[in-house]
Amino acid sequence: MRFKVPKRQPESFKASSLYLAGQVKGLSPDRVEFVEGHNLYTTDPRAAAAVMDATAAQNHRCKTPAYHFIITFDPKDAEAGKVTQEVKRDLARKVLDDMGLSEHQALVYSHQDTDHPHLHFLVNRIHPSRHKAYNRHRDGTRLAGIVQERARELGLNVLRNREYVREKGLEADLGPEPSDAEFWKAKREDRAAQRPFDKDAVRALRDHLKPDFHEAGSWEELTQRLNAKGITMERKGQGLVLTDGDRFAKLSDMGKGVRFHTLEDRFGEEYDAFLIRRAAELKRDRTKGADATDADELSPEEKRTLDGMRESEPLHENAINALDAADMDYRYWAEVEAAYRQAENRITYARRQESYYRDREKTDTEWFQRRTVSLLRILDKVYGDPYAAKSAWDVLEKKHGVAEAEKLVRDNPHVLGKVRGLRIGDKRDAARAEAKRMSQYLGERRRKWRESRNRLEHTRSQIERARQRTRVAVRDFEMLQHAAGSRQDLKRIMLQKVKLRALALSRVSEKAIRQSRLSDARKEQLDKAYRRMKERQRARSRERERGDAFGLDLDMFD
Repeated sequence: MRFKVPKRQPESFKASSLYLAGQVKGLSPDRVEFVEGHNLYTTDPRAAAAVMDATAAQNHRCKTPAYHFIITFDPKDAEAGKVTQEVKRDLARKVLDDMGLSEHQALVYSHQDTDHPHLHFLVNRIHPSRHKAYNRHRDGTRLAGIVQERARELGLNVLRNREYVREKGLEADLGPEPSDAEFWKAKREDRAAQRPFDKDAVRALRDHLKPDFHEAGSWEELTQRLNAKGITMERKGQGLVLTDGDRFAKLSDMGKGVRFHTLEDRFGEEYDAFLIRRAAELKRDRTKGADATDADELSPEEKRTLDGMRESEPLHENAINALDAADMDYRYWAEVEAAYRQAENRITYARRQESYYRDREKTDTEWFQRRTVSLLRILDKVYGDPYAAKSAWDVLEKKHGVAEAEKLVRDNPHVLGKVRGLRIGDKRDAARAEAKRMSQYLGERRRKWRESRNRLEHTRSQIERARQRTRVAVRDFEMLQHAAGSRQDLKRIMLQKVKLRALALSRVSEKAIRQSRLSDARKEQLDKAYRRMKERQRARSRERERGDAFGLDLDMFD
């Protein structure tokens, strides 16, 4: 089990209830397994939303009465038959009670349209009788404890929970957990989610790497300095992160003056260009003198790496140096793989932005046309030729500025042309007074027309920028592909590097790692990798033992 409190909370009970019920365009009610109403006489989304709106109206200070959070179950628990309707209904009641919301109006939707069953809670923060708003302060902390306690009570897994991880012995050194965005992004990309360094580790890393950032004169030199300390750089978002293979820290965490664009300016080269050049060098070094390209084979260079770095060293030192080289080689290519993911994400994001602004352009164009018609209508009430009056106003704004032009029109409406119904020289004509009265509305309509025009122009400029970003992203991705190979080639290379590192790990011992002449940081990193490898071997051995007990050959599933 796990929970999520969306950052963006609902603005409307009706819209949220219809969406969760699958009664909006593009969704199907079949996604809903069941719906429960708490302190409501109906589960119909429209009727229930009307009741909740009426209750929320009793409190005039609370601007966001709708409260939404989600409880998700582990797919493994669902496959094992542990997540039944009775379990979900009972859990929903207990969660509302534990959160102190048992007396509040709520709709609970159980969705079954994904591989992970989940419950949506749509709660009215306004109490139905006291009309006081529920306090959401530290609601995430409360939900974390509730989910852990109820999961243990029901015998369910707690996803990404520290106690659960410790009990399973998956990782000894637990730092901050991955963010929700990183967790789901890693799941989509079929990779392990990265955990950030904790504050003390970031501080220690900053002190450890400070000379390297200030003394390096190029991306190559900086990379070599960081690699010597077991740190690699990866492209992420709009900047860089530093990683030791398990955890990461943002480049901006490394202190004042260490910024992505600052380093690019100092080195005189964009990082993306350096990365493409380095990917080409890695590919060239790998294929140089190597005939083996099959994922099940190792190239002659890789075999020589496993045989040791220098024959004059003791055997255990050869193995440690080979492991060090294999691990860093794997991480070099992992850096290239991260660059592939980032390049693909940039293309996707740019295209999504372009599509968004195209849709927005249609709305802004329609709104601009409405404002134009509205402006011409009020001009027509005052002037004989509204189009000429509008053109005259455009000229005034270009010559005197927006504010001064509006003042001129307000003081003397005649600057835009002949006023309707006014005879030249007739000072007593009532049309003069009417024009003066209407001038205040002219300024308001003109401002609204100008705002809609500016919004449309801004949207069109954003479309052009998005197109440019798309072209640049596609070009960078094609250059990266040309330098490092296709996605399939990279996947094949990464599989080789994983096998090479696993083979190198199998040739060392924990004692040999501790006694090696590597830096303390590298010893710690390799020691973690060694313990994880041993844990996977033990887990594999247990699976084989269970398979043998039932007379199964697990190799047939490989």
